[in-house]
Amino acid sequence: MTPCARILFSFALLVTAISPLAVPCSAQTPAKTAERTNTLGLKFAEVPGTPVFFATTEMRVSDWQAFLADSDYEWTYHPHFEQGPDHPVVGITLQDAKAFCNWLTDKERKDGKLNSAQSYRLPTQDEWDSAIGLLAPGNSNLSVEEKLADERRFPWGLEWPPPAKAGNFADAEIPGFQDGFPFTAPVGRFTPTRDGLYDLAGNVWEWCWNPEIRAQQTGVLRGGSWAYFRRECLTSGYRYQVPVDLRMPTIGFRCVYEDQQRTTTMLAAAQVADSKERAQRREELLGGAVDKGALDAMRKSLTGNDPLANLPNPATMIPATRGKPNVKLLGMEFLPVGADHALICSTEVRVQDFELWLKETARSWDKKPPFLLGASHPAAALTWADAQAFCDWLTMKDQTAKLIPAAAKYRLPTDLEWSRAAGLTTETGADPAQRDRADKTHYPWSATGAFPPPALSVNLDASRLTGYNDTYSYTAPVTAELASATGVIGMGGNVAEWCADEWPGAPGERVIRGGSWQGFDKELLLTSARRHALADSAQADVGFRCILELPPSP
Repeated sequence: MTPCARILFSFALLVTAISPLAVPCSAQTPAKTAERTNTLGLKFAEVPGTPVFFATTEMRVSDWQAFLADSDYEWTYHPHFEQGPDHPVVGITLQDAKAFCNWLTDKERKDGKLNSAQSYRLPTQDEWDSAIGLLAPGNSNLSVEEKLADERRFPWGLEWPPPAKAGNFADAEIPGFQDGFPFTAPVGRFTPTRDGLYDLAGNVWEWCWNPEIRAQQTGVLRGGSWAYFRRECLTSGYRYQVPVDLRMPTIGFRCVYEDQQRTTTMLAAAQVADSKERAQRREELLGGAVDKGALDAMRKSLTGNDPLANLPNPATMIPATRGKPNVKLLGMEFLPVGADHALICSTEVRVQDFELWLKETARSWDKKPPFLLGASHPAAALTWADAQAFCDWLTMKDQTAKLIPAAAKYRLPTDLEWSRAAGLTTETGADPAQRDRADKTHYPWSATGAFPPPALSVNLDASRLTGYNDTYSYTAPVTAELASATGVIGMGGNVAEWCADEWPGAPGERVIRGGSWQGFDKELLLTSARRHALADSAQADVGFRCILELPPSP
């Protein structure tokens, strides 16, 4: 916690008699706070406990178009859905958002609307915490009760599902809730906070940025979006850490206005607060004891559909045979590739398959991605050990059903087996590191080096690929992509895949192969490209597929 944050926390405690931040935002009558309006018609409201004024809405398409028309900023992104001028602009990276704030500052200084001490910028995380109603932004001295109260709070209060008009979320995935918008909604349509701020919950994720951090590879998004539904991701304190150059149709931003002279005055006032008064105000903020039963209930995940439903009848299935295609108990199709004793799954392991394993083994998906994941989408954000454990479980399941011999087993593909399944059969090199990007021609969709891939053939980050498009913002159903020449689907995109091999010279790290929905770099999408990561790591664009290894013929 920086000295500035500590002082501002003290100031926040001083003003709580006027602004009780612990009361759920949507449960209060909007307070009469100071406001200002800028040259774009954007309204900015004072947020007690911070030195800044927050834009009352997310930056709109019309605001962004004004920026582009008045500058030479290069930007060509277009979402896959229609938006009006009053919808929040999407596809915004951290640099895009900062560039807008700099432009707006310079514009209004030239117009005489701002002086040299006044500016627009992105909110810090502590400022966002204050705006959303958390008890003590950035404070490391909270009591256990205060920490629990912050942990369980949503921007609208403690209810789940969200009440009507709470925000624009993935309502089809939240039982008992509807918001009426399949994608973004016009800003200002949902219930504001007590300070008059709209869409701090839902519509689009919003960038936060601490100005003292100069060089950074990852940034933080807050607030959820139209595509998000997971309970824990919609809590007020949830922080979504992503690459700073991530450009998605769920990401936008809002500005704050700061007057450095006002900030200095507030800091000076905060320094005179004594510790006894701060302790008293913290007690007022807490607002009573924490209901432990309610807290436990709030922590439970959405149960979703029963993954045991609609499985094939084992009695009607044909046991696996060397060298022949075969469909297994979970409906997974296996194809012969290379050596006739090995069959590879034609698709990545699906969410429905993975969730059945979780249910039958009483495990939890601790790092499940917060974006929309259908049952037929690939399972992602799981560790190498999770993938291996799934294979072991599937082995026992199919052996019990007598669909595979006792000596057969499911496992992860080796690095070379993965290459063969993707159609790359001419690799040289003693290990994955030596083979990494050695072949500069072959792609999973083309042995002749055609790039970019044919439209709609593979799920990549189309927003950063010139001359290519697909219809998916995140993962896609595992059968959505075109099959390779070997009949295997999804080796060029959707999710990258764990392989069995260790990465040379890096104990504990395993090989990862294939492109993903985040892929766009031409060289990194080569069939020969490898990644590697610690086996206990989980990434939102990494999943797996299985190999069925059959015993030799007698």
